[in-house]
Amino acid sequence: MSLDLTPDPEEIVQAESDHPLQPFPVYTCAPVQTRELPGIRAGYTTETGVTTSFGVRLLTMEPRRKSAVIIAATQDIWISSSQAGAQSGAAGGFRVPKGLPFTIDHLDQVWCTAVTDTTDVSVLTTYWSE
Repeated sequence: MSLDLTPDPEEIVQAESDHPLQPFPVYTCAPVQTRELPGIRAGYTTETGVTTSFGVRLLTMEPRRKSAVIIAATQDIWISSSQAGAQSGAAGGFRVPKGLPFTIDHLDQVWCTAVTDTTDVSVLTTYWSE
């Protein structure tokens, strides 16, 4: 038995295919067991010297990303889906306290700036496929 643990990005985001067959209804008659797919690989990075004035991109738009954990070392950070949002602070960003592991489970890009002073920001990313 061969088990494919590396789905294509199209499978992950459940992209529609141009296949001529139509979907058919499925009815559940009893409890169904579901299991979360494991992450295939991980990536690690630390952005050093993140300041209050310049937004740093922590994550790019990535359809293979399962999740990411962001941790600011010494200062709180603002995170946003755009550089301008992160640089505008409370007007366009979300404040993450220093030392708090913050989990991202979407595919969009993530930018950050420090709230005060400078800080290092570490990111652990888990991917669905290679």
